[in-house]
Amino acid sequence: MSTRQPDSALFWVYWLVVVGGVLGLIAQILPLVRLTWPGMLAGLPFTLLTLALVAWILLCLDRFRAHTPIKSWLALGFVWGAAAGPAIAMYANDHNMRVIQNLAGDAFALDWQAPISAAIVEEAVKGAGVFAVAWLARPLLTRPMHGLLLGGCTGLGFQIIEDVTYEANGGVNTAQGDLGTAMLVGVLRLATGITSHWMLTGLAGIGIVVALGATGWSRARRCAVFAGFYLLGAALHFGWDAPQPENAGLADMVRRAVLYLAIFAVVYGWVLRTEKRWFRRTVAATQSEGLAPRGELDTLLTRRDRRQARRAGGSPRGRARRRQRELMDWVQAAGLGMRIPFGRSGSDPGSPATDDSPAVAGHDIG
Repeated sequence: MSTRQPDSALFWVYWLVVVGGVLGLIAQILPLVRLTWPGMLAGLPFTLLTLALVAWILLCLDRFRAHTPIKSWLALGFVWGAAAGPAIAMYANDHNMRVIQNLAGDAFALDWQAPISAAIVEEAVKGAGVFAVAWLARPLLTRPMHGLLLGGCTGLGFQIIEDVTYEANGGVNTAQGDLGTAMLVGVLRLATGITSHWMLTGLAGIGIVVALGATGWSRARRCAVFAGFYLLGAALHFGWDAPQPENAGLADMVRRAVLYLAIFAVVYGWVLRTEKRWFRRTVAATQSEGLAPRGELDTLLTRRDRRQARRAGGSPRGRARRRQRELMDWVQAAGLGMRIPFGRSGSDPGSPATDDSPAVAGHDIG
């Protein structure tokens, strides 16, 4: 299924917003960049390290390589987050905070306008990108893991550009040759990056993709899943930006980070269970259809099974790992082509396979 869909109006809307976002971002930050480019360069290594760290985390979370058939769609999510999201959010946040100030007064706005506006505007902008890509990619993106990966990539794109703008703002003093502030901003953004936009939009992405992809569920159930996960991401965003007591220090930030990681771990546990269930169901279906021999695919179900298979296989470890990755990629393509549901029962049968379904190369495995 190609990412080029010239017959889709949404395809053109996506790219118009992305191009407009790039132009808007340049217009908004170019004057600042001219003054603070040394600070941006000083903070750039920390931004690149954040990008690499979060990308590695997402790959580690994807235990069964669900990303392999949808890499181009994940890239579209990242592009939206980096190119479209920041410019829209900057513009909308400025106006939204003025509205809050006019409605609630200066004293209230001083503490609460930033968290309220960010939780509304930024999550809506990123969520719109996730929705656009998930809609264009129907019926490829159907499972909670797909939503976590797409939301994570979209949030990561937003997070990286936001880091750059923060470092540019922190480098205002670089005209006097002081790069310390910009570097400190980069370090802090790296330290807090593990609970930043990638996680928040990853949570929202679960709800968006399931709402669009779980076609066998009732509309009420899909709406409830969407609302629950989306509002969870927005609430965590609000909580992170909310004003803290004056005596709150690093320990308070660590406590909040631990709490957020615990919440995410609970959600991820459910996502991983659905992915394991889907993988087992796909392995069984391919074997019963005669598309794959019995035995070898069963060794992929857990990390322990994969390690034992590598030790018992007699092949060099590197070659055995590559073989297992190839098998998992084949299972992913086969499951998408066969429309294997992720739910506990057959209540989410999905759509019948069509000519647009991902091909299962050769209908068997070598």
